[in-house]
Amino acid sequence: MSKKLVTKATLGLASVAALTMVAQAVSADSYTVQAGDSFYSIAVAHGMDVYDFAAKNGKTIYDTINPGDVLEVDGSARQEQPASNQVASSQNENTYPVGQCTWSVKELAPWASNWWGNANTWGVYAASQGFQTGYYPVVGAIAVWTSGTYGHVAYVTAVDEATGLIQVTEANYGGTGENPDARGLGNFRGWFNPNANGAVTYIYPN
Repeated sequence: MSKKLVTKATLGLASVAALTMVAQAVSADSYTVQAGDSFYSIAVAHGMDVYDFAAKNGKTIYDTINPGDVLEVDGSARQEQPASNQVASSQNENTYPVGQCTWSVKELAPWASNWWGNANTWGVYAASQGFQTGYYPVVGAIAVWTSGTYGHVAYVTAVDEATGLIQVTEANYGGTGENPDARGLGNFRGWFNPNANGAVTYIYPN
């Protein structure tokens, strides 16, 4: 091969590499929502403030995002950390919106993941990460109700095995996703039947 052809081939490869880098940069500025994602999980993964991230996409953190939605992000996603570091981060941080039921349970059960999405997906994603789930209440377990737009979660603090009644600590029991209950974290129901308002699943700590 002549020197001229070698030079042209080298320039051609350089052009392809440059175009690849540009394409990667463009794709890094958008993100396609996956099942279980939340504003917080996506914002944290891209090193963004969650409120700025929501506003950048014309939304608030209380809006619903669905798998397949394409959202704008800043820069490229941070590199994945080793699994052991992810567990430590999950145990020491709480990135759920303050005042929401998911936030309260994460405060009480640090072993819960920051990446389980809205309350109604907690059972599915906990099981996918190796946590045992079932239908029997146990003190220290997380109760998950899937009814409603976002579902609801609470932390089980007492169980009456004779009657099946339980007590829980929770947040946003009387509020909505858009207007959280201002009372914050507490026991607002005393003893109650957990199945009265729909089936409940429990996530058990490992």
